[in-house]
Amino acid sequence: MFHTLYHNNLALRQHRNFSETDLASATNIGVFGDSFVENIRMAAAYSFTEPLDYLLNQGGRSFNVLNFGVHGYDPSQSFLHYQSFRFAKDLDHVFFVYYGNDLAEMSVTGLFHLDEAGRLVRNEATRSSYWVSLMSRLHISYLILDISGRAPFLVRHIMDTAANNERLTYGPTRDQEYVAVRDDFGRGTPAHDGQRNSLDVFQQLIRHWKYLAEHNGSTFSVVLLPRRPEPVIVDLLEAEDVEILDLYACFGAVDPLHPQRIWPSSPYRFKNDPHWNEAGNRLAAVCLYRLLEEKTGSPRLSEGRLQEALFRYYAAFGTQPLDGRGAGSLKTATAIREKYAALEMRHSLQDVKAKLRRLIAQRDKRIIASDFDVYLDGNRLIYVKEDCSPADTRAKFFLHVIPVDERDLSERKRQHGFENRDFTQRGMRIGDRRCVVQGRLPTFPIAYIRTGQYVKDAQGNYVSLWKGEFSTAQGSRSVEPRAGN
Repeated sequence: MFHTLYHNNLALRQHRNFSETDLASATNIGVFGDSFVENIRMAAAYSFTEPLDYLLNQGGRSFNVLNFGVHGYDPSQSFLHYQSFRFAKDLDHVFFVYYGNDLAEMSVTGLFHLDEAGRLVRNEATRSSYWVSLMSRLHISYLILDISGRAPFLVRHIMDTAANNERLTYGPTRDQEYVAVRDDFGRGTPAHDGQRNSLDVFQQLIRHWKYLAEHNGSTFSVVLLPRRPEPVIVDLLEAEDVEILDLYACFGAVDPLHPQRIWPSSPYRFKNDPHWNEAGNRLAAVCLYRLLEEKTGSPRLSEGRLQEALFRYYAAFGTQPLDGRGAGSLKTATAIREKYAALEMRHSLQDVKAKLRRLIAQRDKRIIASDFDVYLDGNRLIYVKEDCSPADTRAKFFLHVIPVDERDLSERKRQHGFENRDFTQRGMRIGDRRCVVQGRLPTFPIAYIRTGQYVKDAQGNYVSLWKGEFSTAQGSRSVEPRAGN
């Protein structure tokens, strides 16, 4: 389907404009990233930032969700985009959406390097060769890029040939670098300088971006797309104390029949393209809204009210030209709504809640009994609190996993003897006063688990609210809630 590409008054690909008055009088959320954020494969109204904007504005407060996505951008380009935005100080929350090819893209663009003191330094611009300038002006070039998603070997061959002809040296290829990072960089496998440089530059970039955002009065978070997070990236973000909004768990909780690790067969991506389709963007909007309710102080929408709001949102575009042909647009919008309805009937949140109720009913199977009861369900820990208030899930959960074989840990984590999977998650409500939070376990054989919740006191020290332990060999032990370390 073809559609018109619209950009608003701030040169952002959105279906409404934002005036200075709008930005000054509302809570502003800036979302930065590449093609998963910009979503040029569909009409702007179906990109996840748009229904997210609509949902946030249902509670009586004013929100603006600004989509800064640019197809093909790497993290350094997104950072420069933020830095050059003239209303950057008006953003209350800054989100960077990370995708698995970002490090490889950074090694290709080479916009930054680290000096001898480890400081981030902008590289001087280099003049493009004549043939690159010429190719960038031809429409056929973009057709080739589109085909690359279906025949990547063809474009890789063309790019490698061009690089050889130009006698350029990029160090590791993009595929080599991505695979190395994906396969747990640092787990006993030596990495070449190109990989280390990309990771080091990325870490400094994130550190600098977080500092700049906080200096501007904003919070800074990184959104991980619904693919299994790369441990090296999670470790890096945790080391920099960056808040992580992980969509992997949310997508899996809503639709457990389609785990995102089997991405080629996911109903949330295009058939011949790895990007989110309309349904994927819609689910991303729902997941981010649930993660943002507490962060932004928005009143919690029940599942019924949330679905009603989404239906009103998408129904509105059935009366507007999506493709410039008027009458055909209503048919298109109706088909999309029917597609969403079919997905909801097939994989409803109620089914997930029913499964959790059956698990929780078997109290004799809990592995930890403390402030939260903890159940083991496959590779997930289910945390349950019966008499629960929203404040009970605000404290961060710590999850320390000790493997049977320490070689399953990265070299850095072996120093501590466990894998740290701390997380913050609002969870879901089941019944009037019961709340449920889920944490993921690694796939390696586990000998011992320590988990609980902690907060920082006025002096910045970590204080345990409760904690429990579970040994696969000896059963469980629990520690009552206490106000001490």
